[in-house]
Amino acid sequence: MDGITGIYNPGDEELVQKAFLATGALQHRGKTGSGIAVGTDRGINILKGVGGIADVIDFDMVRLFQQINPQAAIGNVGYTKNKIAEKKNAEPIMVRPRFDSPIQIALTMNGRIIGDNELQSSLEGDYLFETATQTELMGALLHQCITEAGVTFEAGRLLVDILHDRATFALAALVFNGRDTQLLTLNDDRAFEPFCFGTVDGAFLASSESCSHRRLGGFMDREYLGGEMTICSSAGLETRRLREESPLPDVFQGVYFGNVASIYRGQEIFLLRKNLGHKLADLYGNPEADVVIPNPDSGRGVSYGIAEGLGMPISHGLVKQSQAIRTFQESQVRRRTIEVGLKFAGVDSILKGKKVVMGDDSIVKGSVSEGGSVWTVYNSGATRLEFWVSYGPMFFPSFKEWRRGKECLQELAVQRAFRGEHPYDKPLEEINVRVAKLVGVDRVCYNTRENVQEVAGSGSFQALDASYPIGEQFWPDWLKEEVDRFHKLSLGF
Repeated sequence: MDGITGIYNPGDEELVQKAFLATGALQHRGKTGSGIAVGTDRGINILKGVGGIADVIDFDMVRLFQQINPQAAIGNVGYTKNKIAEKKNAEPIMVRPRFDSPIQIALTMNGRIIGDNELQSSLEGDYLFETATQTELMGALLHQCITEAGVTFEAGRLLVDILHDRATFALAALVFNGRDTQLLTLNDDRAFEPFCFGTVDGAFLASSESCSHRRLGGFMDREYLGGEMTICSSAGLETRRLREESPLPDVFQGVYFGNVASIYRGQEIFLLRKNLGHKLADLYGNPEADVVIPNPDSGRGVSYGIAEGLGMPISHGLVKQSQAIRTFQESQVRRRTIEVGLKFAGVDSILKGKKVVMGDDSIVKGSVSEGGSVWTVYNSGATRLEFWVSYGPMFFPSFKEWRRGKECLQELAVQRAFRGEHPYDKPLEEINVRVAKLVGVDRVCYNTRENVQEVAGSGSFQALDASYPIGEQFWPDWLKEEVDRFHKLSLGF
């Protein structure tokens, strides 16, 4: 889940520094690859590499890029899409047409395209593909649409229509036409991927999260609607909606992935998570416990809500180590277990001899819990541990994991807890008991989908109920079978 930015303000003497800071504010979204592309009246320049943005770009580079009279810039921080991070796969990426073209395009994207091999095969005669990222495919599609319709909203509509039902995306692109550089921003027609925009100190800024605007001392104007595009050029700035579909924003972005200070659908993410904690307190009542602790860092908000709702003290009995890395998208179980073992340290003076409620955002695979926070809490002397979870039981994988086959379903904690049978016809309390046994705690308390929707609003709850933003014609067969079984058996809670 990459973080992307796009900024436009010709003549701004701090444009590149603003791009650096705005992109760096998204570092929590990934740090295996980072980069910035800067557009001028002479073309586009890209600086990128492996690591966080501060590892790739320093002050001298910012100053050097500022001296080439930038008009616009785009930035990226992200996870590697492959097992090994490589500089060539870091973003932004330059589009490479095989034919002479009057336009030059660099872009960055957060999202996923389903059936990308088919689309790429249709374009290989006209474009070079030199990376292992879908952003390069998106760039070729965008270039093709601009070649046909120019730098216009019609080009954006063509792209949105091509990818309807088969992709989610938010993108920022620099387009150089031989005279100057324009900035284009665009998202998918269901607004699945978070994307917002606003003007800060005269500069237009689009970002995956509003924390970028706050980092520059301003505020976002609003979040993008689905299928909405902004064109920034010397002729001015204009935003239009190109296609209207029912919105389906990714609720998990607010529950887990976003910065606590960012705005999700008009609500501060910290308050959203805190309210989910209130719902858990109402649902489960007073536990057998002495203290509430967060599972850092994304469990902090829900834990404050739990403690407030129960009238219990909250303490920070777990500390996230400085060497910790985000393991959410690590698919190799052994490597994930090793990495989560480095994440936490327990505070014995808070945990020893105590009955503990630990709040967290979600349980996905359960490995962070088993090998990290759970072991650490018990090792620090806790006598009882209850695991309260702001999200519901995750029955289905993210569509971004489908490429790995049925394995991405079978490794989910709820599926593992009911190995050899199906969890869909089980009451919530039985699911709580089974998952508690799996992760090695005395009790698990999941939230309900209804509670999450009441707090976060409607949208895609893909892991809870298979409400995917992807058309069923693009679903793998094994998933269709599983979802059909779910609909026939589900108790619905």
